[in-house]
Amino acid sequence: MFVRVTCTWALSLWSLLLICTWDATALEVVRQGSPCGPNEVPWPSEDGAFHCEAFEEAWKRAEAFLNDNMPPWDLLNRGTLQLGLLPATVTQALQVRQNFSWAAEVPEEIWLNYVLPYASVNEARTDWRRLLFEALKIDAAKRSLAEVTQLVNEKLWSAVRNDTTIVFKAQQTPLIYDTMSAIAFGYASCTGLSIMFLDALRSVGVPARLVGTPAWHGTFADGNHNWVEIWLGHGSGLFGEAWTFLEASPAGPGEHLLNPCDKWFCNPSHFDGKTMSFAAKFDREKEKFNYYPMAWDMENKDIPGVNRTDFYNSICSKC
Repeated sequence: MFVRVTCTWALSLWSLLLICTWDATALEVVRQGSPCGPNEVPWPSEDGAFHCEAFEEAWKRAEAFLNDNMPPWDLLNRGTLQLGLLPATVTQALQVRQNFSWAAEVPEEIWLNYVLPYASVNEARTDWRRLLFEALKIDAAKRSLAEVTQLVNEKLWSAVRNDTTIVFKAQQTPLIYDTMSAIAFGYASCTGLSIMFLDALRSVGVPARLVGTPAWHGTFADGNHNWVEIWLGHGSGLFGEAWTFLEASPAGPGEHLLNPCDKWFCNPSHFDGKTMSFAAKFDREKEKFNYYPMAWDMENKDIPGVNRTDFYNSICSKC
């Protein structure tokens, strides 16, 4: 399939943003027993059923959420984003929700924060969603969120380049840490690979977020790290939580979704009670007193964050 790409550079107060958009035609997928009609979007109810919302209304609410919560540098470039990236993002995210059973089961608040957003932190703004969706070629057979996550991590790294597999290369952030740059160069460090992995998960409707520590043991000289958290549903993650964590396979080969101790960093030597960790979020209002510290831009406190320190110190101290 031929896909037309349009890219423009936009200068913001903080950075130079590469904004790429893809031809925003409808996703070519087959509906598999959706609980709603073709012009409706399914949302799970507390009783286990679904309620259906008109696509147009769901689209308006999703666009409003992105507009209301975008970081300051995107507000400066909102006119450019609204020319292509925002409409394509909302349309494709809702279409995936309509057509894939695992995507339809994600609650709205989780979907808004961890499936819908077009970016995680201050990486370049590009329309990666359609590109990754088409490269992965995941059909609409009924699967769990965990099964889709493993499938994406297996297929992604060789699916987006014709000749080579994307590999891990240390110390690339902030030069190469957005999905399109990782694809173009064929490598990225932990931050870039994590962003690409979670972008791919979001492209097929799996909730995912960037998580990491800006300083091992609370000491910047000891280094930093980023990885990915995946939402599997209440009680389906680690130790009864909804969330579990995993690295992109080029950075963490052989890791398993529900085994925390097979990650090289999940142990008492890294989580000694002094290491702090955070997950990035999009909703600015509910997390207005917390932020996601970016090791490559520590003065920037404009990305909302969720403090995950207790979670990791508790789990990894036992490995």
